[in-house]
Amino acid sequence: MGLVGIWCMHFIGNRAIVLADGDSSMQLVYNPGYTTLSVFLPIIGLTMAFSAAEYPSKSKILHWCALICTGTFAGLSVVGMHYIGNFGISNYQLQYVPRFLAASIIIAVGDCLLVLVLFYTLRERWISSWWKRLLCACLLAGGVSAMHFTASTKCQYYLRGYNGSDAIRSRNTQVAVAGALSGLAGIIVIGVLFFTRHRTQLLRTRSQKVMLACAMFDPDGRILVTTEGVLPAREITDKYQHRTFSEDFDTAHPVFHWIFRVTRSWPSVSDQIPHMKSHLAAHSGDSDEDSKPISSASSAHYDPDTYSDYSIVFRERFCCAAASLAAAMHLPTERIGMLYDKIIDTGTLRVEERLGKRATLPMDDALEVESGKSFKLFGRGQLLFLTKQLNSDDADKLLNAGFRFASIQQVGRHIAETMQIPLPALEYHVAGLRKYVYKLAELEKPGTWLSFFGLIPRPNSKGFDVSVKKEDQDQLPDAQLLSTEPEQWQAEFLQRMDGLRTRSAMTFLEDRNNTDLQRDPRQQHFASIVLQAMVTLSQQVPADWFREARFLARPVFAHYSQATRNRGAAVTWLYAFCVIADMHTSLEACNGVARIPLTFFSARQRCYRGSPDHAILARDIHQEFGPLLARRMMAGGRPAVGAAKDRMRRVSLHRTKTPKKLPKALSPRQQADSRSSSLGHSDSTSVHELVDYPGKMGDVTVEDHKGPCVVETTAAGAGAGVGAGERDTNNIWGGSDSKSDYSSESRQLGLGMKVAVGTARQEDTFVDELMEVTRTRFMPPKVGY
Repeated sequence: MGLVGIWCMHFIGNRAIVLADGDSSMQLVYNPGYTTLSVFLPIIGLTMAFSAAEYPSKSKILHWCALICTGTFAGLSVVGMHYIGNFGISNYQLQYVPRFLAASIIIAVGDCLLVLVLFYTLRERWISSWWKRLLCACLLAGGVSAMHFTASTKCQYYLRGYNGSDAIRSRNTQVAVAGALSGLAGIIVIGVLFFTRHRTQLLRTRSQKVMLACAMFDPDGRILVTTEGVLPAREITDKYQHRTFSEDFDTAHPVFHWIFRVTRSWPSVSDQIPHMKSHLAAHSGDSDEDSKPISSASSAHYDPDTYSDYSIVFRERFCCAAASLAAAMHLPTERIGMLYDKIIDTGTLRVEERLGKRATLPMDDALEVESGKSFKLFGRGQLLFLTKQLNSDDADKLLNAGFRFASIQQVGRHIAETMQIPLPALEYHVAGLRKYVYKLAELEKPGTWLSFFGLIPRPNSKGFDVSVKKEDQDQLPDAQLLSTEPEQWQAEFLQRMDGLRTRSAMTFLEDRNNTDLQRDPRQQHFASIVLQAMVTLSQQVPADWFREARFLARPVFAHYSQATRNRGAAVTWLYAFCVIADMHTSLEACNGVARIPLTFFSARQRCYRGSPDHAILARDIHQEFGPLLARRMMAGGRPAVGAAKDRMRRVSLHRTKTPKKLPKALSPRQQADSRSSSLGHSDSTSVHELVDYPGKMGDVTVEDHKGPCVVETTAAGAGAGVGAGERDTNNIWGGSDSKSDYSSESRQLGLGMKVAVGTARQEDTFVDELMEVTRTRFMPPKVGY
């Protein structure tokens, strides 16, 4: 802007001044020294001006002071360049008219001040409006030009000497340099436009893939972007390889539950990520970041003997993509953020939308796009978000690392184009991300609450959904009863309502039948509180659901708080009305209620800070990935010397005929494999964990204890971890009935050695308890599923 917009304009503009009827020996000639100095003056002045405009300040007074300095510095740089350039005229002495000199300064400073303050104040609204930006550019250029010719008005030129042949030729050289610089600037701008368009096309191709992006917000609510104005992102894979045509990778998928929980407990997997990268590179021949995803065919080469489950490959690629994002931001993986609870469909724009024939999208359509109901296009992509709220120090570090923070009004259109989704849908998701990360940091919910647990059968016998709050989808619809836990007499009072439908419960609370002739005042007051909570609750859910619900008088306990500052967050007491709802009931009339898969809702309740399930998840990860990665390390340096001698011996874990005495009888669901439990798998199967050992095995000792499985081996130069697993059972209800902390079993290796394996069990959440009660006590004789 300083070199071309001001310097070149000055010298080309001065060429329009013709003296002495065009005599070439009496035209303006410039001194090389002052001409060179005048080049740097506008560049330095504008750099200072725009640095002042971008100076971050939370104070409005400092912000406006910075904007005033911006316009002043820019205007003075124009004035300074003009008069320094004219001072370099070697064959004339110039005498200016004072009033025109003052007018030129006022025009330059005033015009720059007006335009730049206007632009920096309204740029968030103008960034996607080209004609408003063009108007700003015209006003700024007009002010520079007006200042130039105003200063030249009635200017007196006193001849010092005639030009020689060299001076006459230098006049053309200066114009040629100015014109060349202007042309070069135009070429550069066009080149940048073409490069940007090419880069945008490359980014658009990602919209057809499964991507992982970061959505980090600074204290002012602005979102983190790269210098290209897009979200930091990494490719996970081209497309999730489904086992069946009816399978979808969505929030009901057990792999999504697994990665959702892992992002709440990064230490459980961070030490395995380097081995995952090496393993993926060994089997795909790719680099860590830009490697092509493993297809379903190549996933068979993952481990042809023991592992053919593509979900393992996908989970490895997810962890590696998250680690790559963390490395790019100079952050440890543990601080990269937590997974957003929605999967965004990308690449969904239709042809007419890409051509810009539709300018706006109603919010209802945006919601349809968000939910994937508007149009299902074959080959569309999916986007997962890691989100985090940054403090001031983290935001400054990312700024120093080359990232930027911007409002969605500034970068939203560009991001939406690269993601190939409508702009309103993007704005809807970004607003949801901000609310989501804010709730994670601020949620506190102590006391006793009356909640509604509504199970909704899914089509095609795919389990159940559960009704939740639309804004807080890890919570049931509820209304507060007490600010503390209930007292003994209050719990006994509620116990009298156990199993009652809502109408009967209201009758009891109002004491219409005079069942309590001597109900004391505190019971009457408490009954009115419960009745008011029921009325509040009835306004949140469909009327027919609420009418059929039954009351559970046994309290359950939820852990909602995930705030980092709360090391010992309070437990929320829940009393619930339970019902198996009609799957055909519409939730459109209930604006505050949504439905999500029951398995996902249950998995979310295991992610609170301090949950013992984090340690169990870490054990499951090490049992699942540890043996595989250990085998790869043992086999890495060995040449292939014949199939019989080179292949590792595979040892399958079996039950012994005389199992060790268990703490208590185990149901089939309690005997389900812990790995499938950690995945949230309600309808999948898990393979037996297999362990390979090199040619000669030593003794194997396994310690039986509560907690993660520990295996000690003594062999000729190598050892490996041992995992245990059984075939998972299909369970439409999900969850577990186990009340014990662990199950201990005696197992026997294929070579006759006995081992004892201690396996910690996941805790039952309040979802499991409500599910069991709803199934056994409140299930109607006929359910429409």
